Amino acid sequence: MGLLILQAEGYGQFSTTMKIEYAKNVGDSFEIYISVPSSFNSKQTYSVIYYCDANLKSGKYLRELLSTGQYDKYLKNRIFMGIGHIGNYHVLRRRDFILPGIKGKDTVGRDKNYGQTEKFYSFLKNELIPSVNLKFKTNADSNSIIGHSLGGLFAFYCLFQSDNLFAKYFALSPALWIDQYSIYKFNKIPGALPKKKYLYFASGSAETFNRILNGTNEAKLFLDKMNYTNLIYEYNILDGKTHNSEVPISLDKILKEKLN
Repeated sequence: MGLLILQAEGYGQFSTTMKIEYAKNVGDSFEIYISVPSSFNSKQTYSVIYYCDANLKSGKYLRELLSTGQYDKYLKNRIFMGIGHIGNYHVLRRRDFILPGIKGKDTVGRDKNYGQTEKFYSFLKNELIPSVNLKFKTNADSNSIIGHSLGGLFAFYCLFQSDNLFAKYFALSPALWIDQYSIYKFNKIPGALPKKKYLYFASGSAETFNRILNGTNEAKLFLDKMNYTNLIYEYNILDGKTHNSEVPISLDKILKEKLN
């Protein structure tokens, strides 16, 4: 897979390089933001945190937090790998993060390019993550995924694949209501996960009109009922926060407490 370096930026104790990578499984290119600590040592083993929407608000804010340097002591042996769409992200996010329609029903749209989550997941599993593991010395059992909104829906999809691609899943204001809550129809967890997993999901208490809060409440009830072996999960409702204002609080918590 060819990588074209476009820019390099300094972020506090992290050095970030943005590259273009073509995804065969998707048939499209993505911006890949690679943030490594200034103390990077090619002989050292690192855990990798993958995050969606690297060139939108949540991804940019994550890198802004890294730029402050205040999280460095919490992020030893960590590499951040952001994935960003190139072009009309409104359309492309629906292509890559929305699940295939169930019986032709799709509450967002019937565009033939929507609902190709499996292809994006295959890109991560069979292309991007293997290439990262070849370039860096990584602990493949400690990968994490962070997603906001539709990206949060994708984080749940990743969890429900019930494989060992990620160990920790962070879903911020996940759009679980999409396609009439069809996310649960893609759940492949047989009753126990193959290894111990951690899930953090959150929404703002003001997220009622967009159905986010209802979706996360339902997810909590579902997970409580299923009581999956090897799954530890934490659900936060952030008082007074909205779809975007809850993100900084959740990211702060994740960077300080949840990646170790």
